[in-house]
Amino acid sequence: MTLKTCLLASAIALGFCSPALAEMKFGYSTMDLTNPYFIALTNGMKDRASELGIALTVHDSKSDAALQVSAVENFLVQKMDAIIVSPIDPNAIEPMVEQIHAAGIPLINPNQEIKGADAFISLDEHNYGLAIGRVAGQYIVDNMGGTAQVALFTFPEITSVIARGEGIRDGILEVAPDANIVSEQSASTPEAGARATEAIMQAHPDVRVIAGFNDAGILGAYEAIAGMGLPTEEFALFGLDATEEAVTKIKAGSMYKGTVDINPYGTGQMIIDTAVQVIESGPITGMIEMPMEPVTEKTLTN
Repeated sequence: MTLKTCLLASAIALGFCSPALAEMKFGYSTMDLTNPYFIALTNGMKDRASELGIALTVHDSKSDAALQVSAVENFLVQKMDAIIVSPIDPNAIEPMVEQIHAAGIPLINPNQEIKGADAFISLDEHNYGLAIGRVAGQYIVDNMGGTAQVALFTFPEITSVIARGEGIRDGILEVAPDANIVSEQSASTPEAGARATEAIMQAHPDVRVIAGFNDAGILGAYEAIAGMGLPTEEFALFGLDATEEAVTKIKAGSMYKGTVDINPYGTGQMIIDTAVQVIESGPITGMIEMPMEPVTEKTLTN
């Protein structure tokens, strides 16, 4: 069953289009709206909330944990019917869980886990990284003779994302054991990805593969490589999130060779449906897993 079908079935089963929903207001604090993944996720949430008549307030935390804490405090003051948080630092939000529950408000938690949340929507971070690592490794085997100088973009600032970076490394070396990972840089935005790429190419001019924990940083790498006048046909870039810009570049046969689709727009719709389900039926135990599907020029052609 597709995610869209699941959403429709759950909506019908729960009677989501009831008049009571039109009186509800949800608050969502996202990590950073310069990140294409969170733009798509937020758009899915906005559209689903609009369909249901729910007033959705979105706060951009701009990768600042203190700003996010302030946003959640404001949601409490505004007496939201549900608070939704994609946490920058779960440890900063966890002390607020008791206060949120004391106010009778459910906490819906996409992305990195907040202990005590009423619903957790995410994915196995290591497996997510492993998926694109294997795609990159296969490209190295098929197109580079099984060996290449490789750089990774990770983001150790978010603890749970560390496993994603480890998965990328493991996936590459599982399929292409002779690949040489020579650099690992923190890069979560296009600007950071561009800066990291410039530094990598100065220190390791033979790098020809860059794989990252999201598409945002890799899109920055793409622009930096093109801007430095390097031979783009020799490069292979791999990201995660399947943002529209990344998929467009992959489809065009550019140096952007692969990403993994977790359907951020559809996941955004699912987050709103999950919030309504929790309000109507109570907390959901266990992780609600996001779907994953590798995206390459070949899969897009097929």
